[in-house]
Parts: sequence; C-alpha cells; structure tokens
Amino acid sequence: MRAYLRFQSGWNIGAAALIAAFLTVSGCGSGGGEPAESAQSSSTANPALAKSVKIVKPKSATMRETVVATGSIGSKQTSNIGPLVEGVVETIFVNVGERVAKGDPLFQTRQSRYEREVDEAQANLALAKANLRNARQAFDRVRKLKEEGYSSQSRLDDARTALDVAAAEAEKREAELKTARKDLEDTTVRAPYDGVITRRFNDEGVYLSNVFRGGVESSVLQIQENHIVVAVVYAPEQYLSSLKLEQKAFVYVESQPEPRESYVLVLNDMLDVGARTVELRLPIDNSDYALKSGQFARAEIFTDEKPVLSVPAKAVFQDQSGAYVLVSLDGRAEMRRVVAKERPDGTFAVLEGLDADDDVIVPNGEPVAAGDPVAPESV
Repeated sequence: MRAYLRFQSGWNIGAAALIAAFLTVSGCGSGGGEPAESAQSSSTANPALAKSVKIVKPKSATMRETVVATGSIGSKQTSNIGPLVEGVVETIFVNVGERVAKGDPLFQTRQSRYEREVDEAQANLALAKANLRNARQAFDRVRKLKEEGYSSQSRLDDARTALDVAAAEAEKREAELKTARKDLEDTTVRAPYDGVITRRFNDEGVYLSNVFRGGVESSVLQIQENHIVVAVVYAPEQYLSSLKLEQKAFVYVESQPEPRESYVLVLNDMLDVGARTVELRLPIDNSDYALKSGQFARAEIFTDEKPVLSVPAKAVFQDQSGAYVLVSLDGRAEMRRVVAKERPDGTFAVLEGLDADDDVIVPNGEPVAAGDPVAPESV
C-alpha cells in the first residue's frame, strides 16, 4: 500500500512537469507574436497623440543693420559768463534753473566808477571841442591877414597845424566817451542766446576781473542752449566703414518712455586711440526741455539694408543657449538654432539658421517641444 502511494505521487509530479513543458512550448508557438507586434506599433507615432500646429513658410524681407553707440546728452552750446568789465558783482538777476531769452540781464557790475568815467569823458570832449573852435577861428584870421598881405606864410602854417591838432584831440575825446559809455553799458551782462542757467560760480560782492575770462574763477554763471540738444555717442572702430552722415537713428534716453528720432550730424574724423571708438553727434529737438544735459544716451544708427527671412513672433523661442525655432520634419518637431532680431512690425528677422523652404511651426495653443509628434495645419 505504501509502495502504491509512492508510485502515485511520483506519477503526479512527472505529469505535472510534462504538462508545464507542453504549455510553455505552446505559448511560444502561438501567443509569442503579439508582444512583437505591440513593440512594432509603438515605434510609430500615434496620430491621436500628435499636436496640432500651424505651419508657415519664412517670408523674404529686408532689415536695416544697426550700429549701437553710447554716450551722453549734451547742450547745443555752453558758455561760462563772466564780467565784461572788472569790478564788484553788485546784483545777480537770475537763479540756477531759470530759462532766459537772448538779451535778458543776468548780472551787473557796480556802475559808479564807469558813470564817473562817462562824466569825465564828456567834460574832456567839451573842452576839446572848445579848443577846436578857437583853433578854427585863429586859422581863419591868419588866413585872411595873409590874403591881405599882413601876415606871413609861416604864421598861416602854424595856425593850420594848431587847427589839425585841435581836431585830432576832439576826435580822441569823442572816442574816449564812446568807450566810457560802452564800459558803462557792459556793467550789465546779458544772455547771449536763449537758454537755461545751469550753474552759479560766484556770488554778489565778489570782485572779478575781465582780463582772464572763461574759467570758473572769473565767471559768474553758466548758460546752456537746450531747446536743441545733441547726443554725443561713441561707436566701436570696427563699424566706421558703415557709418555715414545723415543716417537715421533712434536715441534712447534714460527715463524717457519713447526713443527720439535723429540723424548723424557730425562724424568725427579723429578716433579715440585709447578706447578705439569714433565720436558721433546726433541733434534732438528738446522743445519740452525733457532731456537734460549729462543724461545717458544709447543710439541705434541705421546703416545698410540686407535681405532676411521673416517669421511670426510666436515662432521664435528662447532658452539659456539662445533663440531657436521649431520646424516640422517627418511628422515631428525639430529644433533649429537661429540668430533673430525683432522687426518694427512685430515679426522676427532670422539672420542665420533657417532656409526659405523650411516648414516653421507656430504652436496652436498647445506647447510644443523638440521631438514632439505634430499634425501640421497649413496657414
């Protein structure tokens, strides 16, 4: 009985092994094709998962090259105003920040000395004129006596010489009076042009000389003509061949919301040897006096036009490595690194990295990344 039971157990184990082996072989023969078929189908993009995108072709366009130059805003002209005649500064009529018109009084030197000189010059002229009248009368008498034979030629010559001396003296005194009057007039210093008072160097009560004018020590006020200002900017030497007079430009000034239109008025023939830059001057209308002398300025100067490819702004992306676009290739999005600049109309000019026959992807609301399957929708 025990032997029989042992036989039965051994048979069951062997049968189970045979059945398992059969099932394994059967599985490999009949059901093995399904996993391979699934792997094959997964290697092809599922159209249901492709992202709908718009496809555009790059358009031919032109774009002006720009040269960027930086510098500062300067006044049209700046003058340090000192006294025209020496003396004590008695009255200053204006303050820093005030706008003045040409001819407006700025300050006045004490006049008493120059008023006295005018009085003296007038008296000297009156005396010279009296002497001239006497000399003329004496000459007329001697000439008449000479004609009547009662006087010699030498006396007539002496009378003529005295008359000439008196006439010259009168002219001299008249010139001295004009000088004295001009000095008195020059005690009041007036604005040489319409402008703004920007600095005050000396105060009332200071004695100033007019011998060495122009320096801060001998000046009272500084005036600048600012209704027209100039952007004094410097461009790298490498762009010198592209820069020309009359080229249009935009000038961007700190604190101003919009750029100011301008053009290249001055292109300096001398370069800064140390900085390797060239100086340019661009005039700007400043009727509103919004621009101040000394403000930082950045100028974009438009040089030559060049052909470019234009794409919509939504087609250009940016990452840490720079700008790129996505193109549709074999049903998938492919990244293309590009050099792109924004154009005035809002599109982007692609300077490098794109061909005219590329199918450029414009996302249709859903984000698209490189490698994503896409379903193009031509526009």
